[in-house]
Amino acid sequence: MYVQTPDQLFSLAMLLACCGLAVWRGRWVERIAAAAMAMAWFVSPLMQDAQQTLGVQSGVFVVDLSLLLVLLYLALTADRWWTMAATAFQGVAALIHLAAAIDRQIFPRAYYVAGSLISYLVMGALLVGAWNAGRRAKPAPGEFA
Repeated sequence: MYVQTPDQLFSLAMLLACCGLAVWRGRWVERIAAAAMAMAWFVSPLMQDAQQTLGVQSGVFVVDLSLLLVLLYLALTADRWWTMAATAFQGVAALIHLAAAIDRQIFPRAYYVAGSLISYLVMGALLVGAWNAGRRAKPAPGEFA
């Protein structure tokens, strides 16, 4: 159900690499983002309507919008630059759903590929952010990052 094609396998590998690095080197911001991205990755196929071939996948749109709200909260409250980039990329993913809602003749493959490519940009922003978070000065014991 989750990994049936090479692009799904690559997406899972990229997600695991980004989330693993975020847990290993990141701070609370990177870890929250990683948890939200992993949850979105695993919930999206459950929300997908396999019978619907044209138009917006409303369940997946709700998942992507939820991830956008989490990333927006992090971008507004954290002092990390990558959260702004990830939020912007996720905003584009939400706009892809709106485009499919407006024009119901968008090819399903184009809808899927556009969403997938944007998700790599969101994960890439987390990857760079987690890498850079590990290079920052470590907080003193009892101090929050």
